[in-house]
Amino acid sequence: MTITTWSHKVDATIDLAPIKELLLRTCGHSFEQEREQALLAGLGRRMSALAISTCESYHNRLLSDQDELLRLTELLTVNETYFYREPDHLKLIVTMLLPEFMAAGNQRPVRILSAGCSTGEEPYSIAIMLRERFGTESERLFAITGVDIDSGAIASAKQGVYGKSSFRGMDNSLQERYFEADAQGKFQVTASIRKQVSFEVVNLLDSAYPYRMQLSDIILYRNVSIYFPGQVQREIFAKLAGHLSDGGCLLVGASETFHHDIGILSLVKEASLFFYRKIPAPVIKERRTSSRTFGVSEPSRGGQLQTAARCATRLEVQGAGVQERHISERPRTPVTSTNPDMREYFDTAVQLAHDKQCDKALAILDTIIEQDTTFEKAYCLKGGVLLDMSRFDEASIIFDSVLSRDPLCLEAYLVLGIIARQRGNNEYALKRFREAIYLNASCWLAHFYSAEINYANNDEKRARGHYETTLRILENGSPEKHGQDFFPLSFNAEQFLVICRHKLSLLIPSRCTEDWRVNAALKGKTWH
Repeated sequence: MTITTWSHKVDATIDLAPIKELLLRTCGHSFEQEREQALLAGLGRRMSALAISTCESYHNRLLSDQDELLRLTELLTVNETYFYREPDHLKLIVTMLLPEFMAAGNQRPVRILSAGCSTGEEPYSIAIMLRERFGTESERLFAITGVDIDSGAIASAKQGVYGKSSFRGMDNSLQERYFEADAQGKFQVTASIRKQVSFEVVNLLDSAYPYRMQLSDIILYRNVSIYFPGQVQREIFAKLAGHLSDGGCLLVGASETFHHDIGILSLVKEASLFFYRKIPAPVIKERRTSSRTFGVSEPSRGGQLQTAARCATRLEVQGAGVQERHISERPRTPVTSTNPDMREYFDTAVQLAHDKQCDKALAILDTIIEQDTTFEKAYCLKGGVLLDMSRFDEASIIFDSVLSRDPLCLEAYLVLGIIARQRGNNEYALKRFREAIYLNASCWLAHFYSAEINYANNDEKRARGHYETTLRILENGSPEKHGQDFFPLSFNAEQFLVICRHKLSLLIPSRCTEDWRVNAALKGKTWH
């Protein structure tokens, strides 16, 4: 097949399958549908440069010449990126996730990996944000690595020279502090930031990764997998997950989140954002020689579960539902303050909590609790704020104390379940969620998290039932309600709806699912 040298075009009727298969096998890239035109253009340029006239001959060249295969791969790789892209993810890492690893007291620096870093804007953005927050100490506290299959992109990243388009997401003051203008009108990252980031050429499909990628605490793998077919996406995600440290976090692009929820890592929500976390297996020590290691208190024989049992003599769990046998008529402990001033302070604390001014909210709540020890809502809000700050041990203590006074407190069971799931103690989490559902069958958060745990445990029947129940509650009621009168945390219900629909699409359809689909259609709703 001939090549038109001056236009760099390949006849679109030729069989590209052998070259597509080679590129998929070696670098994971798929060139179907709209991406085929990019492949044709790239082949035209390389075949013209080598004076090769047929795709068959060029395919043979690729099989025997690894350097040429790399050049074609680099030509076909899209390197569109810029500083501070998807800034909410970056802020989550710097302000919430990294402090957790620092507080763990590890002797080594916290390791951050940018997988598919292109020309380096993403890892440099992290380095700049860390310098802004921690000053020169960031050089000692953190180790940042960027990897990409494109050697040309990595060479550019090491130089750290960028044009104006790379700064469309960055504040001008940051550009002035961390970049130096050159004579060509471009800007180079300052030496202090450049030396904080290491770069390597890495094919994410390689069987082994270099040392710098081992035991990463944070991995950014954003807007990369969109170029890979499903099987390659799963393979690379599994490889990256295997290189996370215990408790490590893996962040993908917003549009890629649900494609990677394949049971390898736990999907976690923090500050309205989703990411994946490697939850370590709990370590259970001999009780005679050490205390429990879970951050969530387990029920003891004489503890709060017996107290709850006095109010509910029998729970019988059947599938996704809970049958009520008997409920005690014991009155609940008052949850509101009789002091008008305390109620006003409490409203202020609620607003501060929703505005993420957690320290101020806690200060007011401590004052309220000191003045009125019977104000249960204040305890619940304090526990919720501590949960939002990932201070799980303190939140557990708060809600355990709430249950000791009010064994019918729905919020306590729900939050203790959330904390247990975060810690990887799924059996205890399920127990708490069942108790929450028993108290209020409309508690969609308890249904949702129960579904997530059952899904991870491959219990499709229970998972499907809880997902469908969550959908019914959210679509037939107010998404702002959690099935209770008061809850200190805010949740984006629409995101939970998307997750439920996605998970149900992956599960084997059942009669129940079909019935729900029909009912939804009759109500004018759409099944996604």
